[in-house]
Amino acid sequence: MVRGDFKANDHSDDGTSAVGLQRKVKETLVQILPSEDALDRPEFDAREFINRNFPDEQSLEDIGGFVCRLRVRMKELDDLLSQASRSQSMAAHQTLVDLIEAKAASQQLFHKIQAIREKAEQSEAMVQETCRDIKQLDYAKRHLQTTLTALKRLHMLVNAVDQLEFMSSQRRYREAASLLEAVNQLFVHFDSYSSVIKIVELHETVRTLQEELGRQIFADFRSIGPISLLEENFPSYDERQAVFVNLSAACDVVDALGSVTREKLIRVFCDEQLMSYERLYGHGGECAGLQHAETRYAWFYKLLANIEDIINAFFPIHWRMARRMCIRYCEKTRTHLLAQIGALAPDEMDVTRLLKSLQRALMFERDAVRRFEETADEEDSPQYKIDENGEAVDPLPTVEITTNYRRKKCEVGQKALVEEMKKNCQLVDDNSRSLPTIRGMISCSFDPFMTAYISLERKNMEQMINEDMSAELVDWNGQLPVFSSSVNMFAYIRNSIKRCTALTNGQTFFDLHNEFKYCFRLYSQRLLSKLPPSASAGLSGGLEISSCNANNHLKLRDKQEDELCFVINTAEYCAETLPSLEEVIQTKINKAFFEAIELSEEVDTFHFVGAAAMKCIVAGLETSLERELAALYKTNWQVWETVDDESLYVTRMGEKLQVFVQRLRQMLSGLYFTNFCDKFTASFVPKILQAVLKCRKMNQVATQQLLLDVYALKTLFLQLPVLSQDGNHISSVSTTTITSRYTKFVTNEMATVENVLKLIGTPNDMLVESFKIMLPDGTAEDFQGIMVVKGLRKCEQSAYLEMLGMQCKPTGKIAEMEGKVSDMTENWRKNMQNLAKAPFAFTGSINANVL
Repeated sequence: MVRGDFKANDHSDDGTSAVGLQRKVKETLVQILPSEDALDRPEFDAREFINRNFPDEQSLEDIGGFVCRLRVRMKELDDLLSQASRSQSMAAHQTLVDLIEAKAASQQLFHKIQAIREKAEQSEAMVQETCRDIKQLDYAKRHLQTTLTALKRLHMLVNAVDQLEFMSSQRRYREAASLLEAVNQLFVHFDSYSSVIKIVELHETVRTLQEELGRQIFADFRSIGPISLLEENFPSYDERQAVFVNLSAACDVVDALGSVTREKLIRVFCDEQLMSYERLYGHGGECAGLQHAETRYAWFYKLLANIEDIINAFFPIHWRMARRMCIRYCEKTRTHLLAQIGALAPDEMDVTRLLKSLQRALMFERDAVRRFEETADEEDSPQYKIDENGEAVDPLPTVEITTNYRRKKCEVGQKALVEEMKKNCQLVDDNSRSLPTIRGMISCSFDPFMTAYISLERKNMEQMINEDMSAELVDWNGQLPVFSSSVNMFAYIRNSIKRCTALTNGQTFFDLHNEFKYCFRLYSQRLLSKLPPSASAGLSGGLEISSCNANNHLKLRDKQEDELCFVINTAEYCAETLPSLEEVIQTKINKAFFEAIELSEEVDTFHFVGAAAMKCIVAGLETSLERELAALYKTNWQVWETVDDESLYVTRMGEKLQVFVQRLRQMLSGLYFTNFCDKFTASFVPKILQAVLKCRKMNQVATQQLLLDVYALKTLFLQLPVLSQDGNHISSVSTTTITSRYTKFVTNEMATVENVLKLIGTPNDMLVESFKIMLPDGTAEDFQGIMVVKGLRKCEQSAYLEMLGMQCKPTGKIAEMEGKVSDMTENWRKNMQNLAKAPFAFTGSINANVL
């Protein structure tokens, strides 16, 4: 009853309390104002509260006190709420008052800032008014200073030009050089006054003085004549010293005149010193021929030894006069050689003398580069050296050590002088690295005329190949025998490469590489000439293997298979060696020709030669077995009565194959021996079926004998790649393996022969059904061929054909077997050629030390 009275005070289902506050609001209040009172909890339940405080009727006796306590608590809460409301009302009023005061203060601050801005603008206007006159005075002062500076510089320039004119007239070059540099520096400040008449006049005056100074200095240098005759022209030491001082000062003037005048003076001076060289070694000179190459370079070294100390006495060191004179000498020498060599016809040229001249030029260039150029590479230093007189140094250690000591001492002295001048700021960087390199300046003139040298190399290679091939010598030093001519050919090529690269690695080396390719083509033709006449005649029009004796009837001489093996091994050796030779040439030749070096066509050519020789071996072996194969179909099988061991023709065929195969295994590499087994089997095994089909009126006993023979032949051919010396067991020393492809081919082909023999021995009444089972793909012509061997008449053949439901057709499976020889041989040729083209290392197993 009590619980029912409080039912109306229960919470509503919408989650709101009696005062209508949302649950989230109440949770927020709890977080802000935490309370431990049960009445303040969000999950407060009035019914539970009453039941907890008044669990039974007896507890209702204290309900009056409980109500009083609640009323007291409610009054306290009302007082608190009233007090809080009054405080909040007073705080809101105070906040409004504070807001009004803040707005008033902000307005007052704004007015003060505006007043300050107005005062600042007034102050700025006053300052600008005050400084206006000061700026005008400042501009006037600046212009006045610029004018005074320009006038001072103009005065200095006029005085310098006047002094320069005076010093020039007096040939006082030292002072003139300083004045000329000062004038050039002063003119820089008047670049913006180029339209002023006075400046233009001064420019013209200075230009005239520069031209006059140039003429005077050139005249002074010409007046001393060749330096080698200086002591004769000026016998007194004081006179020579005066000349040195005057010319040294003149060089300072030339530096001030600019690089154009300096280059012109250097060229004139060098030409003056080389006049006697031009008379002796130039066109029409006494020593103009190639035979005077030694004295040509010795002349320059002698000249340099006589005048180097003298020219260093008055020429500035940064002019590099010794190097420039060497460059000018090289230019003149190149002109001489081009004219002298170009005047000769190719057949008139002495190749030995030409090569000696080129070698002497290279020696001179390498020594000059090492002597005059700081960037000389150590690898360019030749094993031979040149002394101060231009002669090749004796390779004996004492002579070389003495020469090196003198040269090092001279180089150390020159470096010390350069460092001293750098410390004294006397060395002007003239970018001497921009000078052309001496390397190749003379030797490059020989390249257009090396045709005679290339022709000589070609002639020597042709002669060597022809002589060696005629001798027919065989080299047995390697794992396999090859013609000695191939070893000699690559040895010659190795030496030829050394000779050529010692002289040049450019166009001439590339042309020589083309001659190597011609040599390889020529050698391949010589190898083809070793083939039997009928085979080589078929290849005369080109290296087409399919044209090599298409009917495979080729009789070999005694031991001719050995010669064919030599051809195969030699072709294999050449094909293995060429890729590494190509790499050697690419390494040594100039980078501009790197991409053009390729010997793949020559490699293919030697592969073709090896394949052609292999085809001749196969054809020769087949020809030697024709008598045994003919015995198969020439035997009168109609009267055969007993089945014995294998027939005589099988035994003889095995004996011939035993000797032949054993010899080839010893002579050929594993790759080519496997190639031989594949080609021979693909060509010969189908002929067994052809021979069987040539038989006539074969009885049933004969078919049993032939089945025994065919089984023996099948065993023989399956063991052919590993046939031993006795012909009955697999060789224990053979490294040749039987491939699954080879076994499958022999098994399938011999199975066809066995099926045909079984059909031949089948009774006539079972022939049709047996043919359908044993030869499901057979044709009418196949069936007709079997009936011909059985000896059936034509009327009987027609009846059986009608029973089989076929008519005679122009082609059939057995007819295809007759043409299978050429098809299978061609397929094996293509497969083995692809296999033979696999890359080999240059240091191969055969004569690996040739290159």
